[in-house]
Amino acid sequence: MSAAPLEITDTFDHQHQVDDLDAYISTLSEAEQEELALADAAIDIAVFLYRARESRGLSQAAAARLAGIQQQAVSRLEQPGSNPRLDTIQRYLRALGYELEIQAREAGTPRLAGERIASPV
Repeated sequence: MSAAPLEITDTFDHQHQVDDLDAYISTLSEAEQEELALADAAIDIAVFLYRARESRGLSQAAAARLAGIQQQAVSRLEQPGSNPRLDTIQRYLRALGYELEIQAREAGTPRLAGERIASPV
């Protein structure tokens, strides 16, 4: 069975929902917006760790064996509220055969933090 084709009204409704959410977020205080951004980042990290494990075709138990930790620890890493330390994430990913790279971008631009701007000669 194939999925129904996307209707223009579906796209409009989705965009309308996004616009409504953006409008709501803009009513939050700066502290609330910061808290929301931190929660969003926690979800991103949890999903990232889940996908890293899944892309290796590993169960939580198998990933735990490779990393030398308990299966419950892998489960916690994949939960947004776990707030794992950077060294824990790095060790776990290394056990799965990954290297961790971190980049920070200047807000609203593609410029990397610490990146030097070429000076004219």
